[in-house]
Amino acid sequence: MVSRIGLSASEITELAKERFQEERSIDHLEGWFLAKEIMRRCDEEFQDEPDSIRIAKTLKKIAGELPLWISDYHLFAGTQDDSFARSYALINPAFTVDSFSGYCDPVAVFGDIDPIGDITQERIDDLKEYNNHTAFADALRRAYDIAGDSTSEAIFFIEQVTGHLVPDVRPLLRYGVQGVKAEIRRNMEAETDEEKKVYFRAMDTALDAVLILADRYAKLAHKKYEAADEKDKPRYALMEETLRKVPGEGADNLYEAIQSFILIWQTMCLEQTPNPFAFSVGNADRIFETYRAREETDRETAAALFKHLLVFFNVADRSWAISQNLIVGGKSNTGEDMTNLTSYALLDAYFDMNLPQPILSVKLHKNTPRKLYESLGRFFFTPGCLTPSLFNDDAVFSVLQNMSGVSAEDLEDYAVAGCQEPLIMGKDNGNTTNSWLNLGKVLELSLNGGVSTITGKRLGKSDEELGYADKKTVLENIREIFYQNLDKYLDKMTACANAASEAIGLLQVPFLSTMMGGVKSGIDARDTKKQGTKYNGSGCLIHGLSVVADSFIAIDTLLKERPQDVDRLIEALRTNFENDPEMQQYLLTAPKFGNHIASVDDEAAEIAGKVSDMVASRKNYLENPFRADWSTPSTHLLYGYWVGATPDGRKTREQLGYGVDPLYGEAHQGLGFRMLSNMKLPFEKMNGGYASHLGINPNYFKTPAFESKGLEFRDKIIGPLFYNPQKKGISPFYLYVNVATPEMLRKVLAEPKKYAPSGVYIVRIHGTFVNFLDLSPDIQEDIIKRLDPASTSM
Repeated sequence: MVSRIGLSASEITELAKERFQEERSIDHLEGWFLAKEIMRRCDEEFQDEPDSIRIAKTLKKIAGELPLWISDYHLFAGTQDDSFARSYALINPAFTVDSFSGYCDPVAVFGDIDPIGDITQERIDDLKEYNNHTAFADALRRAYDIAGDSTSEAIFFIEQVTGHLVPDVRPLLRYGVQGVKAEIRRNMEAETDEEKKVYFRAMDTALDAVLILADRYAKLAHKKYEAADEKDKPRYALMEETLRKVPGEGADNLYEAIQSFILIWQTMCLEQTPNPFAFSVGNADRIFETYRAREETDRETAAALFKHLLVFFNVADRSWAISQNLIVGGKSNTGEDMTNLTSYALLDAYFDMNLPQPILSVKLHKNTPRKLYESLGRFFFTPGCLTPSLFNDDAVFSVLQNMSGVSAEDLEDYAVAGCQEPLIMGKDNGNTTNSWLNLGKVLELSLNGGVSTITGKRLGKSDEELGYADKKTVLENIREIFYQNLDKYLDKMTACANAASEAIGLLQVPFLSTMMGGVKSGIDARDTKKQGTKYNGSGCLIHGLSVVADSFIAIDTLLKERPQDVDRLIEALRTNFENDPEMQQYLLTAPKFGNHIASVDDEAAEIAGKVSDMVASRKNYLENPFRADWSTPSTHLLYGYWVGATPDGRKTREQLGYGVDPLYGEAHQGLGFRMLSNMKLPFEKMNGGYASHLGINPNYFKTPAFESKGLEFRDKIIGPLFYNPQKKGISPFYLYVNVATPEMLRKVLAEPKKYAPSGVYIVRIHGTFVNFLDLSPDIQEDIIKRLDPASTSM
């Protein structure tokens, strides 16, 4: 069908690149504010309706009233711009670690808009005040009230989320909105539960919103057609014709499927504006391949079309819509490789565009074809190019089946939500960033009788209350004290996290729920009383593994070698080693995780296992387990800022270790020994996910061509990490890399016009890739530090 517009693949690509530059020139976002004003008006207009109906009717109003536009470079109609504010801290150049206070303020987003046009400061303040007194805002504040001082110094943190989801768009693409609405109505007629009947009606109503958008965009496309020159008329004619068909009806080819997908995604994000919680696509190659194959669209043309899809995910001047993940590759439930021509077309699109968003992830397994590794070589060994996250299907299948209770038939439909969380597409509400746990702070308080060495506040029980008379006894029993304190903090964290989930549950999502099992269940995906999705859990992101492991071993070493220095150690920690640099040097020489030293590697494995079990023993609002997630999306900086000096020799306010990795600078025996340490960890218990980063020097890879470098990467990195025969139990299943050196990134900062002439130099930051030049100095320096060449030398 796309051949009708008379453009070659290269011309379609040029449109995508022009469209991206146009998007990056946008330095203000107000659509979310206009949507919130419509919501306020609808709160009164539909106040007598059940909440789900009110929300569905409000979504229709938003779809009908928000300003829409189509540019000279659009190949597909649709945008995410109206769902996001220019907010996200970690890609805001003004962000500093010491200024971060979390995402707990329900109206903080109103600080991210400046008066413009007729949007005056008075109008902004008025809407902020209204939203500050909603039932949701009041409920969220009550959740933080439960936490008390625990969040003030980041012992733990909580978020109101039902995001980091992977909706299943396939039924809407295949049957169209009308087909799904027909199923909803059949189920509603058969339903006897009145509450479910109301919710079926809400979903039916909410689906009208995307039809409204399609109709409005079709009219805009017609106007563009009338004003266009002869070369562009076929493009706008095809756009209008397609919008008159999809997403109302099912898609019949790749162009229609992409257009339908974009409008579905736009509507889903509008339902949760502002700043919806990081929806992810899932296995895009499997979603779109059936439509590509129907007209046998060639790889080059398919890639050109996908470039426009990738641009859609980039919002304004800093691509603010972060953590939306797209994955390719992987195996079926029966073990067959599922890569296809669309997999490679998507990789081609990513490589050529090299955009900050969306995240690219790749599933691997023991039988991944050689061709896929060859195709990945260009990503890893082109300076400033995005590098995909890598996932090990062979391990993930086992983790999900054994720890999360996923049925065998659903395993091939796991996908990555947000940065790295494995969830089942369309069936799993994991609440993946619901709680955040700071083991480093728990250790600090355990050593100091519950007193913060940073502020002097008492945040926990004293030594005497715990039954210990002196510091020597405290150090001799530090593990018992640590786990005892941790147990109490976990109870409080669980109560707060569940309260936050109940708060967000007030904001029902009938449109999203049509892609999360609601069509069958008649239950909202966010419902905290009845389970609307097949799988449900809550996430707990755990920080400080290496710092605590290294600290326990350092304490053991001191008790064995210098027991007379117990009080000296405590005083040195309290004063941040300022008066005792010798003590810090002594502690720094103790064994450290990441160097293949049995004592500390075993300690880290024991901590990871025990803490994972403790987290999994906690139940969420639906009595489902919390999921242990050992990842730290730059929060190792934020939480480290609130942790005093620790017995591993780390100083006050310095960062914690990243994910399950060694603390930077402490693993200095090379990649082989670091992997041997890594292999001790109990990955089978990390069903919430985990983070691990390697900064790799490209000079270790000697073959000349990208394809052969990709195979070399497989043999030197992926094989030893994911498929090492020496690993007992479940193998590691996630990795991201930055193939760069500290010197290279410092050159980019010093001379950006020389080393990044386009203004974009992509690096990895946790599960997402970003423009290095967009980042705050704190985050830039952290990435440079964690390249840590001594830990990955070959």
